[in-house]
Formats: sequence, C-alpha cells, structure tokens
Amino acid sequence: ADVGVPGGPQNSGNEINGITLAGVGSGTVVEYCEVAFNLDDGFEMFGGTVNLKYCSAVFCGDDAFDTDQGYQGKMQFLFAIIDSNGHHAAEMDSKTNSDLNSLPRSFPQLYGATFIKANHTDLASDGLMRLREGTGGRFANIIMTGYAGSGLQNTDCGAETHSSTATGTTNGNSLYWSANNVISVVSNTGRKKPTDVSSDCTWSSGPSATTVDPQLQLVPNIWSDYSSLVQMDPRPIPGGVSASGAENAVDNADNFFSNVAYKGAFGTTNWLDGWSWLSNNAFLTGSAVPAASETLCGQITGDRTLSFGTTYYLTCQAYVVSGVTLTIEAGVTIKAYQQDANGTPPALVIEMGGKIIASGTAVRPITMTTVLPERILPRRGTWGGLILLGKAKTSAGTNNIEGLPAGLGTYGGGNNTDTSGILRYVRVWYGGADLARDNTNPENSGNEINGITFGA
Repeated sequence: ADVGVPGGPQNSGNEINGITLAGVGSGTVVEYCEVAFNLDDGFEMFGGTVNLKYCSAVFCGDDAFDTDQGYQGKMQFLFAIIDSNGHHAAEMDSKTNSDLNSLPRSFPQLYGATFIKANHTDLASDGLMRLREGTGGRFANIIMTGYAGSGLQNTDCGAETHSSTATGTTNGNSLYWSANNVISVVSNTGRKKPTDVSSDCTWSSGPSATTVDPQLQLVPNIWSDYSSLVQMDPRPIPGGVSASGAENAVDNADNFFSNVAYKGAFGTTNWLDGWSWLSNNAFLTGSAVPAASETLCGQITGDRTLSFGTTYYLTCQAYVVSGVTLTIEAGVTIKAYQQDANGTPPALVIEMGGKIIASGTAVRPITMTTVLPERILPRRGTWGGLILLGKAKTSAGTNNIEGLPAGLGTYGGGNNTDTSGILRYVRVWYGGADLARDNTNPENSGNEINGITFGA
C-alpha cells in the first residue's frame, strides 16, 4: 500500500512493504520467506542487523529488496524476479537527514543472489541493482540477468571507499563489489552495460564483473510479466560458469554464511520448490537437474538408447535425423519442459528416414509426460508431443507438418511401406501446444503440436 499517494505510483515515502524490518536485531530469524505481487517493495530493512537467508521476492511493484538507515545485516541466497511493472532487484541506501555520511553507515553483506528482470520500457535506464546514497557493503556471488540499463548502478556516494579487490572493513566505510558477480543484462535498445557509476563515486579498482551468460537451466529470453512467463529454472547448469567459483564471506564468525561452490541463490536444490508462488502456479520445472546424458535437445545424429532406470528430460525440440535410430527401453520415462528459452514447446521428432523403437509392456509402459509435479496435474498443454515423419503418400504430396518450423518437419513421398519404427505401450500425457492460438477458434489455428502426430 502507498498511504501517501492513494491510487498513485510508489515511493511517496509513506508505504507499507511486503515485509518491513525496522530496527530489527540479529537475534531474529528470517529464513524461507517470500513476498509476491506486493504493490511496493518486497523486503525493506530500516537500520538494524537482522539477517536474511533463502528469501524470495516475486513480481513486486517497486524494489524486491531495499535497505536504508544504517542497515548492517547479512543476506544469503536471495531470489528476485521482476516484471515490467517492477523496478530494482535491490536498492540499497544509507543517507539519513540528507547526510551521505550519516552513522551508522549502511553495510549490507550479500553473498549469493539470483536477480532476473523482464523486458520493459519504463525506467529502462536504471540498474538491476542500485547502490546509492553513501551505502557501504560487501557483494559477491550475485547473478543478474535479463533486461536493465545496467547490472550495477552506483550513485550519490559519500566518503566510503569503493573497490573490486579490497573487501574492506566491518566499520561500514567501504563498499566491496566482487569481480565474480555475473552480469548479463541488456537494455531495451540492445545496449549491454554491466556497470553504471556516477561521477561522484570514486573506485580504486573496478567495479568489475564476470560479463558472460550465467548459464542457468531455463530463463526465457522474452517476457514482460507473469502472464507471458511460462516456465523457468534459475539453477545453474552443471559445469556451467555459475556452478563454481563462489567466494567465501570475509566476516563469518557467527557462521551465518554457508560456504558453497556455486554463485547465485541456488545450487542443485531449488529451495523454492513445493512452497513458493512460482511452484504453486506451475512455473518451475521440478526438483531434478538433468545431466547432459539425461537430456534430449537438438539433433540426435547417432544411434542412442534410453535405458530403463534413468529418467530423461526433453528440454527443447529434439530431432532424430535420417539414418539414426532412437531406442527407448520398456519402463523409461521422459519428462518434458513446457517451453525452451525461446518460447518453443519441446517435442520429440522422428524425421524422415529416422526411427524410434519404443517397445514397452503392460507392466513397464514407456511414458512421455511433463516435468510438473503430480500434485498440480492433470492439465493440458504442458509440453509439445511426439511427431513421426514418414515417406508414404499423402494427398498433399511432400509437405511440412504443422507445429514445426519450415524445413524441419518435412513428410510425404511415394513409399507406402516406409517404416518409422515401433510404438508399443507408449503413453503420451499432458501434452499439446498451439503455436498460433486464436481465442476465437482455439483448437484450430493450423499450427499445433498434437499428442502423437503421424506425418505420412
């Protein structure tokens, strides 16, 4: 609620945030807490030393995490996803009564956060994190990705020192920004600007960052708000840039910080699963982190066998090319994502000349289904489907199957005895996708992926 400007924009200075912690001490425990769809900030700390761990702010109207008035607490494993209506993932201030050097100076210590922002036009030049008004602090193991004018925005500095090499002292008069922070943001005009520092902020070194793709499991490339966000997984890809290289906290005498290898808010465990708004509304991909050997995505160019006892994951459209056989043993389960990062529904496609040997039994059927948990099923349209493309005659001659890009779904010919393999005791559950949905005729856009499609 914004009490100061009823019905108006946030930041009147008289707001009620999702969770406000004012002068709260470190004896208070704040863990596994979430604020979703709050009008103003998600979490705001006014002074105090309270620590936060495993906290999530989802689709808040202003900032996800906000600190001010000399806050000197610790934070680890923070997650924020900001849509086009939100502002910063973190806004951290210190100034009190117009004094940039008021004491105590804010000195938040944040080790491990994943911040994601949608494409947007309002306030597009602002940073995903804004450190301003004389704040100090330590910031490491942070992942920022999505759309923003910059990753780090540092303005309105006081007498605090700034560095990407010196971790500073706990007296609060320093700001340390680790070079291991991963920044992969782009503005709505296509500009990539990792950091944006105003002329009144002097850095002895930096601010530096690792400016590469953070290589997370699934973050959609284009979305604006929750209605256009289909599915995501903010955990790092095994072996990727964010899966290792984390920096241990300097000040950890109280053992608050956990020493981990990964950057960001997540390792192999998605602590949002099962209780968060994203989980309850089917936006997460589940608990598993598939290894490369368990993943189906892209062209399958050599014979491959999917073995019983292993669960496989269809993370994007997979194509069994001509001359290649995909064998699926009885009892195998394939779990599919709803969309890939480009918004395309995954499907298993057997191209002309390729084969699938999927011979299950009544006791051990082969199942192709969704990654979504059983507690929110059944539901339609949670992935694409199974598509077989053959060389037999059709009244349309050689054609391109609906639901696939031109050139990737060719079917039809003159061989009526052509074989695409075997389907026996195969279950295709919760699939189907309409790639050009027409709400006036939702079942017949002419560009759909069916449960099982046979193209000739």
